[in-house]
Amino acid sequence: MLKFVFLILATASVILLIVSLVKGAKYSDLVENLDEEQYKGKDLFVIGFYLNSLPLFRLRGNLEHDLKAQAKLVWNNIYFEYYANLAWAQFLSYAMIVVSVGFCFCGLVGGTASLFGVVIIGMFIAAVWNLTVSEMKEKVQKRREECEYEFPDMISKLSLLINSGMVLRAAWFFIAEGKDGALYDLMKESCKRMENGASERTAIYEFGVLSDSNEIKKFTGAMLQGMEKGNSELADFLLLQASEQLSHKRQIALQKGEVAAGKLILPLGIMFAGIIMIIVSAAMQSMSF
Repeated sequence: MLKFVFLILATASVILLIVSLVKGAKYSDLVENLDEEQYKGKDLFVIGFYLNSLPLFRLRGNLEHDLKAQAKLVWNNIYFEYYANLAWAQFLSYAMIVVSVGFCFCGLVGGTASLFGVVIIGMFIAAVWNLTVSEMKEKVQKRREECEYEFPDMISKLSLLINSGMVLRAAWFFIAEGKDGALYDLMKESCKRMENGASERTAIYEFGVLSDSNEIKKFTGAMLQGMEKGNSELADFLLLQASEQLSHKRQIALQKGEVAAGKLILPLGIMFAGIIMIIVSAAMQSMSF
């Protein structure tokens, strides 16, 4: 009976997969220009785009909100909807293939082995979720951490240049072009916005938003208020912030050191247990003689 149920599910999933692949051909232009190295099997993503057009599989609710919010931070306001739907289409495409192959396997083997196959299907779907839907969230988090690590050095440079008499716009451009990194890439983006006609206030505000860091957004908000009071007020504010941020960076370094030390406890405990076992084993062998 169980084997028969899985054969029905396998048939239904394979039919849906084939239909999605055929009818999804109209979405081929959405994946044509994607980088093959970054998006493996991109031609199969038409399956997910077709499934997303169906009410049952459509991206919606909190997941849609979260994916679009993350896509805005990575791909800006122009392309965020496309990349949010692309991530969902990736997941649907891979998951549909896994389910189809998995149900076929379960239907062929039958018995308790088919139940084990269901567990394997669930594990593969979880892995696919992590590689597609969760990837953008991890990318945003990684960039935020890199920005926060580089932030104190950037503030020190900005404070030094402003206090030496350079205007904010020139100092911002100079720092952005002087180094590579996640924070400096966002600064370069804000420089492009200024060159395209955006005001300094707008570009710096968007810089803080795109960093997705509460610390950086707090700083940019305070700096925008300082800009209204004149260059002297801004210089004093930057000196204070540079001192505070360097102290904050030292605290982060200490916290990371404590975390790293905590991670070493388990391997050290295993090594210690192994040494004890060797000593006890040697002692017992000597006593047996």
